[in-house]
Amino acid sequence: MRAQAVAPAGQFLDSDTIIQTLTTGLEGYYVHKKVLVIIPDHTRTLPLPFLFRAVAEILSNTKQLDFMVALGTHPPLSAAQLNQLVGITRQERETRFKRIGLLNHAWDSAEALTRIATLSKAEMQEIAGDSWHFTLGGDVPVNINRRIFDYDHLIILGPTFPHEVAGFSGGAKYLFPGI
Repeated sequence: MRAQAVAPAGQFLDSDTIIQTLTTGLEGYYVHKKVLVIIPDHTRTLPLPFLFRAVAEILSNTKQLDFMVALGTHPPLSAAQLNQLVGITRQERETRFKRIGLLNHAWDSAEALTRIATLSKAEMQEIAGDSWHFTLGGDVPVNINRRIFDYDHLIILGPTFPHEVAGFSGGAKYLFPGI
């Protein structure tokens, strides 16, 4: 079921509305399923600690619940940085949230990736149109973190913002180049 809440112009959604919207959208749909929630790293702003706790509670009846940071090609986060990102202490991670995995995308590990497609040079030329330049090279492999195939469902939990290089961040970019 789709759930949506929109704040009035110039205002923010209150916590209760956010929780209710998440509950409506998530509760009961992932019972006994393996779920991977893809989240941004510290370069994107959102109330991730609040959202992490809310989603962890709402999805507490999953078979497996993990969160993976869509690093793109940013450096991996340490265990302490992962805890800080989602707003939990080391003790909470070892107790209350011990069944939840906090994972980095391993973009720099060939073993962590799997090829799902290849865009041919001809396809790239067609996409680029008049912007094509011979320096863009040949075929482009399309790889993704192989761990996503260990889950029944993926959820993207993050904002969409203007991006200084790629036009915008968010949405499908959590998959490519995110993971």
